[in-house]
Amino acid sequence: MSAQEIRGAEITFDEFVTATAGRLLRTAVFLVYDRHLAEDLLQTAYERVARKWKRVSGGNPEAYARRVLVNLAIDENKRRARRRDTPVGSVADVERLAGPPPVAGVAGGELDEVLRALPAKQRAVVVLRYWCDLGEQEIAETLGISRGTVKSHTARAMAALREHMKEGRA
Repeated sequence: MSAQEIRGAEITFDEFVTATAGRLLRTAVFLVYDRHLAEDLLQTAYERVARKWKRVSGGNPEAYARRVLVNLAIDENKRRARRRDTPVGSVADVERLAGPPPVAGVAGGELDEVLRALPAKQRAVVVLRYWCDLGEQEIAETLGISRGTVKSHTARAMAALREHMKEGRA
């Protein structure tokens, strides 16, 4: 079921979860770059949507869930910045579990590093704009900010991406 079909349809919460899980999980992964954390955040978002299902099911429940998800991801990024995790075990264990380091120029390499380095709101705007294909007004509503702020976050994020690409070529 597409986002358009969900918007005005009378669906149950279970049908909503089934229809949106893939899209929202991919969005969460792009927001936090950690599959397991993304799954946890999506679970929390669904829990919050379920508590307010009667109120949100008549409108656009996917937009509400996406907003909750983005706010959870921003909060998690702030929490991570305050507390740096200390890996347990040897460096070999960490490398074995994390997999090989990304290769520059390969999908998931440099671009992921730059996106990860963006401030949380800029990354959220980029993900919502270019991954979820939302317009400026929808992004503003999702993040609870003005359209002008969406534009400035987009411009700053794209400038950082362009700068990084220039440095990579030089």
